[in-house]
Amino acid sequence: MKQRKKQPEVTRQLILDAAGEQFARDGYSGTGLGPIVIQAGLTKGALFHHFPDKRALALGWISGDLMKNIREIWITPLGEIRSLDGLRTFCRARCLDLGPEDGTSALVAMAAETAAVDPALGAALEEVFVAWRTAVAGLLENGQAAGWIHPSIQPAVEAAILVSAFSGLSVTTKCNSVESFRRTFATGLEGYLETLRPQ
Repeated sequence: MKQRKKQPEVTRQLILDAAGEQFARDGYSGTGLGPIVIQAGLTKGALFHHFPDKRALALGWISGDLMKNIREIWITPLGEIRSLDGLRTFCRARCLDLGPEDGTSALVAMAAETAAVDPALGAALEEVFVAWRTAVAGLLENGQAAGWIHPSIQPAVEAAILVSAFSGLSVTTKCNSVESFRRTFATGLEGYLETLRPQ
């Protein structure tokens, strides 16, 4: 009988992928380890080999896959923007694309559910938020240096406003998924972004 070759990194990623889908859809408390193992096609023994409990699994997912997703949909694209019009276009697209399966929604839902009651999960989630806010602030600082962002704005403050606005939108879209609502939000956000333009 041929013995199956062990691939610990592949197994770990299968677990994280399944956990991420479950956490994003059902939240932390609504996610059980059983469905994760079934979805990953593994045993509980394999899961416990990599993660001693659900909390450790959530921490691994937050610092790994969730952070990676936020980098892909927010941080990296923000680093490529070179004008206020480019920022407006990007923000409008993110408004229209935002839905329950978006990494933004998963981040915000997990934070709302766990951050106040579990300091370790809260700290891990805050690292993701910090990376996102830092990317926005860095973009605004670059915009000030290039002359397309008003010199008097405070990039860290504006970054906190923008990240909070999108976080709030991600919650609201769970209740109101109508695209016209997101379009209205995008129009209002574009008006706000115009206030950052030098006069």
